[in-house]
Amino acid sequence: MLETDPRTKVFSADNITQAQVDEYRRNGFIQFDSVFTGDELQEIRNAVTQAVEAEKSERKPSTDILSPYEQIFLQKVNLWRRHEAVAKFVTSKRLGNIAARLEGHVMRVWHDQALFKEPDRGNNKTPWHQDSPYWPHQDRWRQTTIWIALQDATPENGCLSFVAGTHTLGNFPKIDLGNPQDIFDYAPHIKPVKPQIRPLRAGSATFHNGLTFHYAGPNKTTAMREAFAIIYMPDGTRFDAMDHVVTEPMHLTPGDKLQGELFPLVSDTAS
Repeated sequence: MLETDPRTKVFSADNITQAQVDEYRRNGFIQFDSVFTGDELQEIRNAVTQAVEAEKSERKPSTDILSPYEQIFLQKVNLWRRHEAVAKFVTSKRLGNIAARLEGHVMRVWHDQALFKEPDRGNNKTPWHQDSPYWPHQDRWRQTTIWIALQDATPENGCLSFVAGTHTLGNFPKIDLGNPQDIFDYAPHIKPVKPQIRPLRAGSATFHNGLTFHYAGPNKTTAMREAFAIIYMPDGTRFDAMDHVVTEPMHLTPGDKLQGELFPLVSDTAS
C-alpha cells in the first residue's frame, strides 16, 4: 500500500517501475527525486544535523592538523544507534523496501553515515572509488546505498558522479581516500566512459550498488554540503574478518551472519 501524509504522496517501493529496476541493475545507480518533502525533509535534516553537531566535540580541535582523510568530509557512522531521531529513518521499511526492490533481496541495515563536506577545506574531493571493498562482507555484490541530499547537492559543493555499469566489474582493492590511487588503473577500458553527474535537490536521493565507481567533487561554496547515507546489505551477509569500525567491538568469527538488533531487517519480501 502506498504510504501517504495529509499533503502529498510519499515516495515508496510501490512507485518504482520495472523499467527503473532494470535501469538500476544495468547502470548500478539510479536517482529518485523528492524522496523526502515538506515536514519529513525538515525532520530528517534536523535529526542528522543535530546528531552530527552533538558529536563534533569528539573531533580534533580546529587548531590541530587534520589528516588527508579528515579534510575530505566530516563523517559520523551509525548515528542511528546513538540518536533515536535518526534511527526512525535508518530503520524505515519505506526506504528498506526501495532497496529490496532494486536489488531483489531482503535487506538489513549495514550502517549509516553522515557525510558533511565542509567549505574552505581546499580541494576536498572524494576520489573515485567503490564502497564494498571497505566492508567486511564475504559477498559484496548486492549491497546498496541511499545517498540523501539534506540540502541541494550541486557540482559546486560536491554532488555525486557515477560511471554506469562498473558494478559488473567486481571487487577491486580499496582506494586510500586520503592518498588515492587511480581506480581506473584497474579497469583502463573504462577511462573513456563519460561519468554521469547527479545534482540533487534537497530531499532527493540516489541509490548505488556498492561496486559502482563514484566520486564527489570538492565543496567550492561557503556553506556545508550536507548528505546522509544509509547502507543496506542482503539478509544472510556473512562476516569475512576484515577490520571495520562497525564490527570492531563485536566478537565475530569469519562466516558469522551479520544479523540481530544491530543489523535490523528493514524490508519485507524481495520483489
